[in-house]
Amino acid sequence: MTTRKDPNMIFRIIPAAFLLATSLHALTSCPHSKVEESFNLQATHDLYYYGLGPALRSFITRGEDKTSWMTQSQTCDARSDEGSDGSTCVVGDYALPYDHVRFPGVVPRTFAGAFVLASMAKVISFISPQPMSPIFVQFLIRFLLLLLCLVAHVRLALALEYYSVSKPKSHHTQAKKSTSTSIQSSHPSISAYYLLITASQFHIPFYSSRLLPNTFALLLVILAYAEWFYGRPRCTAVFLVFTTAIFRCDVLLLLFTVGLTLLLQRRLNIVEAISIGIVTGVASLLVTVPLDTLLWSRLIWPEFEVWWFNTVDNRSGEWGRMVWHWYFSRALPKGMMTTALLVPLAFVRL
Repeated sequence: MTTRKDPNMIFRIIPAAFLLATSLHALTSCPHSKVEESFNLQATHDLYYYGLGPALRSFITRGEDKTSWMTQSQTCDARSDEGSDGSTCVVGDYALPYDHVRFPGVVPRTFAGAFVLASMAKVISFISPQPMSPIFVQFLIRFLLLLLCLVAHVRLALALEYYSVSKPKSHHTQAKKSTSTSIQSSHPSISAYYLLITASQFHIPFYSSRLLPNTFALLLVILAYAEWFYGRPRCTAVFLVFTTAIFRCDVLLLLFTVGLTLLLQRRLNIVEAISIGIVTGVASLLVTVPLDTLLWSRLIWPEFEVWWFNTVDNRSGEWGRMVWHWYFSRALPKGMMTTALLVPLAFVRL
């Protein structure tokens, strides 16, 4: 039995390799950290070298006094090993080696992304023939995130290609058809254009290896869009709810607009939307709350506190403001570079 080869495969591999190359160039030519990624980078370091053991031992040493442990908030002076009240920097009776104990940041962030990357790097360290230096571990962690982002972009590119040949048909027919069959029968130009344009810009290749909350969120949002183009609205909603609850509360705006579109297109009904929101929301809390409560040494849902800080307290402006046209006059031109010249073509049907 012979296997039929896809003649268009080379046109998918080359753009993906180009995106990998530009992302690797950004990683190797600029290996240093941005201040915005300091929390996740240090959290990944701590979970790689220390794991959850110190936090678990701290929890156990609290004995029956768990209520005190759950409500305690010990902040240490960033300039020393002493707490803000002059005491030793400990939580309970156990000194924690984690960086976030002394440098908690403005708002708490989740450890979920850092935990996944640290676990992946730890598995690799077990099979590595040589001990890995800290600088190599940092490179490895960034490279793993880069690969995850690359996989997400390739999946979205293939989803766009699938949608281009499937959109005339009903969505119910799309869901039942084989994805691989449709991909093989399509022309790879759409996926190639997407990957090449993405690789030619600055923003995605650079930030795909930076441990920002935005990067973790973008990875999942890309997968959400891929599921949307594949005709799987329920999976799209699941990804968006999960991302909003754990990584970036700002995705709530995207969840609302995409969710409203799915409802108006009758891809989802009200009952399905509510059930997906409740089930995925609860599952997301079961992921983030226990892990972050353990490591922050108090009962916490990080993204809720971020949302409260930015929306209810309206304090995000304390950390800087930009003029209203900043995104259009500086951020977008810098991110898009010469591909901004292609924007007018988006309004022309070729």
